[in-house]
Amino acid sequence: MPAIYSFIANPYMPNGTPNLTNAPSPPYAPGEIGKRFTDQNTGNTYLRVYLDSGATSATAAGAVKAGQLAYWKDRVNNIVTNDNNFNDTGTPASAVNRVAGIFQTAVTAAPGVNQANGTPQQYYCDLLVSGVEQSLNASVGATVVDGCAVIADGSNFPNAKTVATVTTAPTQQVLGYARQTGITGSVGAGAGTFLADVSIGFID
Repeated sequence: MPAIYSFIANPYMPNGTPNLTNAPSPPYAPGEIGKRFTDQNTGNTYLRVYLDSGATSATAAGAVKAGQLAYWKDRVNNIVTNDNNFNDTGTPASAVNRVAGIFQTAVTAAPGVNQANGTPQQYYCDLLVSGVEQSLNASVGATVVDGCAVIADGSNFPNAKTVATVTTAPTQQVLGYARQTGITGSVGAGAGTFLADVSIGFID
C-alpha cells in the first residue's frame, strides 16, 4: 500500500487487537487518529478514524457491521460513515470513490452524547486498508469474480463487488482484487461475504 498516511509505530490498543477497536473519545493518544499502522499479529495495515455519530440503525445503511465499506464524511477531521448519503462530496453516488477502508467490527455510534468537556462523543475504530484474503460484504447476486478488481457496489451501499472480468477496466476507486468467485456465508438479509486482497490508498 502506498505510504500516503502518517505512520504510527506503536499504537495504543484499547481493545487488544485492531480488529476489535471500538473505543469512546477522547482517545488515549489523540495524535494517532488519521494515521496508519501495521499490526504485528494480524500482518494487516489499518487506519485509525472516528465513526460518525449518526451512523445508527435509523439510517439507510443501518448500524455498522464488520466487512462493510467506510466512506469519508470529513477527511480533515478523520470521520467516516457507512452511509453513502453522507459522504463528503455531498453526492451519494460519489461514495464509490470515497472509500476510506473496511470496518472490522460493529463500531458504536453515540448520537446526542457529550464528553465531560461538553463536546460530542465519538467512537474511534481501526479500518482495514491492506491485507491478504480479507472478508468484505457483498449483496446476493453481486458480481464477484476471482482475480478481478474490487470496487464499491454503487447499487448496494455499503457493500463491495468486482468488475465483470479480469480484462474489464475499473472506472472507480479500486479496493483490491478478489480471491474467490461468488459470495459465501451470511451477514444478514440478502448479503454474504467474499475474500479479497485489499489495498486501499487515499490521496486528498
